[in-house]
Amino acid sequence: MNRWLLTLSFLLLCWRASMPANAATEEPYLVLVTSAQSTIPALSANEVQHLYLGVTLFSDGKAIKPLLNYSDSYTQETFMFKVMMMSTQAYERQMLAKIFRVGGNRPPVHAGLASLIHALKADPATISYMFSDQAGAQPDLKIINTLWKNED
Repeated sequence: MNRWLLTLSFLLLCWRASMPANAATEEPYLVLVTSAQSTIPALSANEVQHLYLGVTLFSDGKAIKPLLNYSDSYTQETFMFKVMMMSTQAYERQMLAKIFRVGGNRPPVHAGLASLIHALKADPATISYMFSDQAGAQPDLKIINTLWKNED
């Protein structure tokens, strides 16, 4: 019995070693996306935070327009906690206070992934966030940088 378990363990180790390094353990990661036709460069986490808090940034003379991805709560909360460093509720309060204080608009909210993708494809000056597996399935979108990766 011990010899059989040892052989099985060895075969499993050989099988795992023959797989690509990220095939079994790679989790999707949060990425910043835009239209494939966009010329928006990679943005730092600080620039992304500023954009989503209402600060205007420009690329090629055009204002970059952030879009909120509320298509699912996991994506939304991951972005808020890991990138914006606050909860969605705190973000909403902060944006409301800013709008009442100095004016402006909050980024448009997209409750469905299809509407978000359509909006991104329609305007090369827009950006948003989603998980890498979702972005990779969209040939009309390009990833401009990684915002967060789970590194347990």
